[in-house]
Amino acid sequence: MNPSRRRARRAYYVFRTVAPFAFALWLAMANLYFATAITADPFRLAMLLVVLEASSFAFETPTGLIADSFSRKWSMVIGYLIWGGGFLLQAFVPIYEVTLVPQAIWGLGFTFVSGAPEAWLVDELGQEEASALFLRGAQIGQVSTLLGIAASTALATLHLALPIALGGAATILLAALLAIIMPEEGFQPAGARGLAFAQFRRTLSATIRLVRERAVLRAVVIIGVVIGSSVGGFDAMYAPHIVQDFVLPVFEPEIWFGLLLAGVTLLTLPLLELTKRRLWHERQSTTTAILAAFAGGTVAGNLVFAWTPSFYIAALAFCVSQVLRTATKPLFMIWINRQAPSEIRATVISLYWQSNALGQIAFTPLLGALGSLSSLRVALSAASLALLPVIPIYRRHRVDDGEAKDSVSQL
Repeated sequence: MNPSRRRARRAYYVFRTVAPFAFALWLAMANLYFATAITADPFRLAMLLVVLEASSFAFETPTGLIADSFSRKWSMVIGYLIWGGGFLLQAFVPIYEVTLVPQAIWGLGFTFVSGAPEAWLVDELGQEEASALFLRGAQIGQVSTLLGIAASTALATLHLALPIALGGAATILLAALLAIIMPEEGFQPAGARGLAFAQFRRTLSATIRLVRERAVLRAVVIIGVVIGSSVGGFDAMYAPHIVQDFVLPVFEPEIWFGLLLAGVTLLTLPLLELTKRRLWHERQSTTTAILAAFAGGTVAGNLVFAWTPSFYIAALAFCVSQVLRTATKPLFMIWINRQAPSEIRATVISLYWQSNALGQIAFTPLLGALGSLSSLRVALSAASLALLPVIPIYRRHRVDDGEAKDSVSQL
């Protein structure tokens, strides 16, 4: 094997081991940390997410041009340095007004990283070999995520800010590792040919024209707004709901949050496998029908979570709803990939994520205000019901399952 290709494979394995572990260190306790160490007010918690999404929305396009025009590798290195710095600032300065700054920093760092690892690997190894590594990398990432959750939970029992700080330090370490070990020999920067911005404008114009012409692509944008309007408010308020509205049995909150996140991670894997088999064997089923069912189950689980007085039932409902929500993402990407022509597919996906961010920016403050003025249960219910419009949209765009069979291997 070519030495450069061998280095690329090794670097990708390191990336898929360290990145999920570092992010899980932070993520497992982040919402609990915000709700207990930063602020308990639902509106202020909502605004933390709004700042993150607004930063991601604002910088998505210019940072994407940097990755496409100059370097995938250095875009990732810069992104993880910024990302890790934001996490560290959150841990060491637990003041609400100050915490808004690292949220914006994290959003900026995320846009440098978004899409770059996949594009880099295809450049270095080619589409066929890279596709095989994506699946193996995803499996490695699941194991690393579980290890990160376990480490975060253990560290949080010592001090809740500890996993936040170490998550930032690990992310900065990842940036240093990538700077040292990542080759970049297959990438031909568009910036060197002066074509990046012109190509971007042509692709965007073609995408907008197709979105106007094809109802299914308009639906992608609408679904992004609807999902964003729901998940932003739910993510901002589920942690204070658990802490404030229940008497937690047996374990401290840190342990319960670790168990819940680990449960969601573990249960998502068999659900995706069952979904994959159903798409393959049952020609009467469709991807959109499953997406509609998952959306309905997510809403139902969230409503039970919001209103049950039993913590154990709430924990089970939370796991069910979040497993369905997590399993929705690869299915939805398969659906988008079938609908969008290959030359604009990445831009359509980017439009989805930007419309999702718009939904969060527009509606999360309203749901946060509802939580402050009324109750967390009412606000969580409103956030859950906001997802319902995607169900008739999915059903309106049913597709033949023969197409799903070609894409099911992506699960």
